[in-house]
Amino acid sequence: DVLQWLRPFCAEDTYPVRPRIQVLQLLGQSFHLSEEDGKLLVFFRTEAILRAAWPQRQVDIADIENEENRHTLFSELLESSHREVEFQHLILLLQAWPPMKSECVLANNPWVRLVTAMLTRCTEENKQSLGDEVLKICRSLYNTTQMLPVEGVKELCLLLLHQSLLLPSLKLLLESGEESLQAMALEQISAVTKVNDSNCDQELLSLLVDARLLVKCVSTPFYPHIVGHLVANNQQGRWNIEELARHLQEAGHEVEAGSLLLAVQGTHRVFRTFSIALSAVRQWV
Repeated sequence: DVLQWLRPFCAEDTYPVRPRIQVLQLLGQSFHLSEEDGKLLVFFRTEAILRAAWPQRQVDIADIENEENRHTLFSELLESSHREVEFQHLILLLQAWPPMKSECVLANNPWVRLVTAMLTRCTEENKQSLGDEVLKICRSLYNTTQMLPVEGVKELCLLLLHQSLLLPSLKLLLESGEESLQAMALEQISAVTKVNDSNCDQELLSLLVDARLLVKCVSTPFYPHIVGHLVANNQQGRWNIEELARHLQEAGHEVEAGSLLLAVQGTHRVFRTFSIALSAVRQWV
C-alpha cells in the first residue's frame, strides 16, 4: 500500500530525481519487503531515473525483474549515452539496483564499463573534472556491497593513466590498501621528474604517509613535498614524526631522518648540516 501511495510522487517529473530515489531507498531500508514488493521498489527507482534522462524509453517490470535483464537494460542505455547528464543518471541507476553478482557480469563490471565510457567519450575540456568524478564514484562504493574488486580498481587506474590523469589514479591505488596496487603507485611516482598540480596535492601527500611509503619516496621528487607537508601539519598530531624518522633511520636514511626531526623542531634550513642531522637522529630516535 505504501509503495502504491508513493508511486505518483516517484513518477512526478517536476521533482528532482535524486530525492525521489532517496525516498525509495529509505523505504527499502525501513521496512521488511516481500520479494514482489522488492521488485516493485526497484522498478519505481528505475522508472524515476529513466523518465528523467531517457523519457522516450518505456520501462516495465520485466526489464528489472532479474540481474540478466537489468544488465541488458544498462548495456542499452550505456551504448546510447554521450552526455554528462546521462552518465550521472547511469550512476544513480547502478546505485539504485542490487549489486550484480553473476560471473559474466563480474568479468565485465558495470562500474568499470561506465567509467570507461565517461572517459573515452568526454571532451578534452572536461577531462580533468571527469577524473575527479571517477575518484568520487569509486569512493562512494567503499564499504558497500558495490565496492569494486581489486582487478576493477586496477583496470580503472590504468584507464586514468592512459588518459593522462595521474593524480586521481595515484589516489585510488594508494587508498586501496592492496600492496600490489600501492606498488603500481610507487612505479608511477618514481617516473615523475617534476612535481606539479597535475600529479600532486595535499591529499596525495597524506595518502603516501598513511600508506607507510615515506621511506620508498626518499629517492623521488615527492619526498621534499612530503616533508614540507609533515612540517605544516605537525600540530594536528596525525602522524608520529619520531616514528617516521625511525623508519627512515632503519632503512639507512639517517641524514633524512635527522633533517625531518630538525624541520619539525623548527630549525632553519641553513643550520641543517649533515653532522647536525646525524646528531638529531641519534638524540631523538
